[in-house]
Amino acid sequence: MRLHVYALLLFIFTLMSCNSPISNNEINNKEESKNQLTYLTFQKETIFPGDGSLLRAEDGVSLEDGRIIVVDQAKGLRLIEKDGSNRPFGNFSTAGFLHLPPEQIAGPNGMTLEHDGQHILMSDVADGKIYRINVATEKVEMIYDHPYGVNTIYRDKTGALWFSQSAESINLGEMFQAANLPIPTGAVFRMADLKSAPVKIFDSLYFANGITMDKDEKHLFVAETMMDRVHKLEVDEKTGEVNYIGVVANVGTPDNLLIDKEGRLIVASPLYNQVIAVDFKNHSQYIIFDGSTKDNLKITNEWNRRSRLGMERLELLTPDLFNPLPGLLTGMFYSNDGQTLYIANLGNDLLKLDYK
Repeated sequence: MRLHVYALLLFIFTLMSCNSPISNNEINNKEESKNQLTYLTFQKETIFPGDGSLLRAEDGVSLEDGRIIVVDQAKGLRLIEKDGSNRPFGNFSTAGFLHLPPEQIAGPNGMTLEHDGQHILMSDVADGKIYRINVATEKVEMIYDHPYGVNTIYRDKTGALWFSQSAESINLGEMFQAANLPIPTGAVFRMADLKSAPVKIFDSLYFANGITMDKDEKHLFVAETMMDRVHKLEVDEKTGEVNYIGVVANVGTPDNLLIDKEGRLIVASPLYNQVIAVDFKNHSQYIIFDGSTKDNLKITNEWNRRSRLGMERLELLTPDLFNPLPGLLTGMFYSNDGQTLYIANLGNDLLKLDYK
């Protein structure tokens, strides 16, 4: 008799569970599933422009009219039309830019579009020069010459300029040595305006790399490549002073950074051939692009092994690390409508992927 009572209670409990209202967690899960990030992989058709006409296209920006501009080692910048046709952008030679290997090797590296949409800033990681380019007239002006190479730059809405120094290097060879056997000479600087002397606000970094700010520009993010981490600093908008918060994400060899329209931190990972999204709201990380292969990952694993043991690893930076990608993945940027994701790298083509 007692067994029948237990069976009846179990049956009633089952009915109640089946007819119970949907929980908030279930609703949230459904909403999250609608907003899941796209997962993209490498396809030959995504190579853009596809003719190998670029040179070390490490970073880029999108213009309102759908065209894009990327850094170009030979000419400084290169403008790419929607159909892939392209040409040098801006007369950099008049501003002192020179790429004449092997005697003089330039290193156009980071670039950012200012808030006015009318000016681009570009930094040279080889000689430390920072250039400002008028988008309409293509006039180029060198605004600052740093003693060491400048990796990446960002200009906030107050007019302040932030930039990273990967190492105390004066050419590309010395910079890469800082990746071979890391040294804590990376730093981040702030200039109150384009004519102010830079102030060091963050130092002792093992290869400082990409920098960006959140939408409200109350926080600065800094990639420390050789320590596999991204730092977060609180910024006082009035004084420009910073307060270190801590490591906000651990990502393998983080390079360029950006904040997407949803407020997520997007990170390029060269040694993993991936682009990672860090979702602060959901305390999660997602791979939104994965171009790695089994052969790539063998080299990645060897890089990690040598890193842990303090061994040299520069010889591992060969095409086998990133094939079949056009080059070593360094960054990414979106079209203005957010429908296209461009993957930048140290090769002669970009990747152009539908992002919906």
